[in-house]
Amino acid sequence: MREFILKANKAITSGDINLKDLPGSCGRLDLVCRCISSAFFLSHDIRRDTVFYSVHYGRPNPPVALKFVGSQLKRVSPDERSIAIFIKKALSREHGPQWRESTPGIYHAKKDFREIVLEKVREGRNVYLLHLKGRPIEEVINEETYPEMRERGFVFILGDHIGLSEEDERFLRDLGVERISLSPLELHANQCIDIVHNVLDKLEYRRG
Repeated sequence: MREFILKANKAITSGDINLKDLPGSCGRLDLVCRCISSAFFLSHDIRRDTVFYSVHYGRPNPPVALKFVGSQLKRVSPDERSIAIFIKKALSREHGPQWRESTPGIYHAKKDFREIVLEKVREGRNVYLLHLKGRPIEEVINEETYPEMRERGFVFILGDHIGLSEEDERFLRDLGVERISLSPLELHANQCIDIVHNVLDKLEYRRG
């Protein structure tokens, strides 16, 4: 299982979404949509072993968390507008402490970023923060370590264009979450997802 958690610092938390202005009036919802597209969509197929979380901290009522489950998704297309329409449906619902399904494979809840991370740590997943100053991913996840790690599943934490706060990073350090790096350059969150998938795909298919 591959899971991604994106903290979307400005992403809107209601269904009042202007589909013609995802970057501006919706708090960089375009970035969230691109991450979802990278997380799930292949050429003529979808990744069914992937789960994606976006935790929105924008107006008017933060936080709101969305969960996308690849094995259950239906009728979603990879373009930003299509994804935004399904996000709009999820954010238009009333949010409670438990996950509720809005459309097949898309869930919403009144949960914050740290709550979801803590849940994954307690589940025993391999949890990593993607960070420019982390250890190179090849040193952490490679042909030797992958077979055993695969059984526990992977969780990768990403920041948006603003990034994580110092308090969030301290919280992750206290949990023992390791920082790993994908490039010596600062990348967009959706590019990070593409690279992570590529690394894991090569290790998975090398196993035969």
